[in-house]
Amino acid sequence: MDAWKNPSIVDNFLTNTRKSLPFGIEQFDILLRLISKSQTVVNNFIDLGCGDGILANTLLTRYPDAHGLLLDYSPSMIDAAKDRMSAFPNQIIIQSDLSKSNWQDNIISKPDVVMSGYAIHHLKNGRKYELFEEIFETLSPGGIFVNIDHVASVSKFGNSLFNELIVDTRHAKLKMEGKEKSKNDLMSEYVNRPDQYDNILLPVTTQCDWLKEIGFSDVDCYFKCFELAIYAGIKK
Repeated sequence: MDAWKNPSIVDNFLTNTRKSLPFGIEQFDILLRLISKSQTVVNNFIDLGCGDGILANTLLTRYPDAHGLLLDYSPSMIDAAKDRMSAFPNQIIIQSDLSKSNWQDNIISKPDVVMSGYAIHHLKNGRKYELFEEIFETLSPGGIFVNIDHVASVSKFGNSLFNELIVDTRHAKLKMEGKEKSKNDLMSEYVNRPDQYDNILLPVTTQCDWLKEIGFSDVDCYFKCFELAIYAGIKK
């Protein structure tokens, strides 16, 4: 994950790559639906790999009295999260490496919600499983874990469809901004981006099976579009 300590890569992700992710508003809506359906109130939450705090901001807009613990590996992301969270004081924002289990040392109160956005796919597969176990242990009874993430296609055909969707979305956004670029150039930039080498992708079915094995209930993939997925489970 060393790429994410490079400020230029972080800036490119926040200003370009993330804007190319389709169905962004829909993903936030699904996140809030999963939380509101499963929780009567949200007192405490954890955002793992918080980036610039966009998921925490989304949750706090609905639950402004909630207390959050935001963790990220990247110093540049932490700085961006602190800027975004200025509207919501009393949130704890800490640099932490999810590849190690000591991220739990920062927890003050058991959370009702643990969520993550486009972060866990950077971990080695064995560590992913361990992290899911730690999340289960950490959650309050009845709490929910929601992961919005990049997952593996089962074929080159699916991967090519995903790449084309990302490029088409980016192309349309640039055109609206008067910064049109050819799709060939955008595809070359996307498939050769340096941060892709930090991706360790797994099928969403495998990850859902792991959650069930660990003890989560109501596990399902609640949204999927090619390699974009939202899956969740509840600690009953």
